[in-house]
Amino acid sequence: MQMTNLRPPLLFISGWGMSETIWKYQIEYFRQNYKTLAVSLEGDCMRAHTEHLLGIIKKSKLKNINLVGWSMGGMFAINFVSQYPEYVKKLVLVSAPAKFVASGDYDAGISHIVMQGFINKFRKSPVRMLGNFAGLILKNAEFNEEDLNLIKQSSNISDKNKALQDLLLLRDCDMRDKLRFIKIPTLIIHGKRDMVCPYACADYLHGKIKNSVLHAFENTGHIPFVTKHKEFNILLDGFFKDNEF
Repeated sequence: MQMTNLRPPLLFISGWGMSETIWKYQIEYFRQNYKTLAVSLEGDCMRAHTEHLLGIIKKSKLKNINLVGWSMGGMFAINFVSQYPEYVKKLVLVSAPAKFVASGDYDAGISHIVMQGFINKFRKSPVRMLGNFAGLILKNAEFNEEDLNLIKQSSNISDKNKALQDLLLLRDCDMRDKLRFIKIPTLIIHGKRDMVCPYACADYLHGKIKNSVLHAFENTGHIPFVTKHKEFNILLDGFFKDNEF
């Protein structure tokens, strides 16, 4: 957990396979004017992840949070806001789905075959699969050596059993029925060329969250807050400062 000491608070949640240090560019940018906190995924089920996040918020005495969740972290953010809306002022969902895997009544996600392939590759060789994943989140995006090093340094599967359980949770998780409970201003950010979480997932969220705005990053993939961090930070800052939204 990383934290700086000014207000109002921003809380960033990382996604699968990445530690909270992946938010380096945002922590450096926002800490001058905001109290900032970055956390990684914890717990072994959705309830445990949500209660862990609530515990951090209570311990840190945070109120009126601007909550930012990336990928799987965005799914946890959706669940948290649906259960504890009193803690959150605004919500930002980055490259996040309501449901990661497509099904008969939902065609926005990746196929079950592709997801099972991720899981099988992880079981066979976790380190190699994480390396492949790092390449996949950078695909279709322009990036420099600093961006690449940040992703390498933030890659985290120190607990292989937990990482596998999170993959299985990602496969099975369905937040669609939670979206109707989100009433706060919501910014949805997605790369048009995302190879991990299809852009259709962003369209779905935008259609189901009434008080939402969708911003597309052209020519970028799954991790725009790294590969397009300057534009991303300006976009977030404007959203947080806009009192009319």
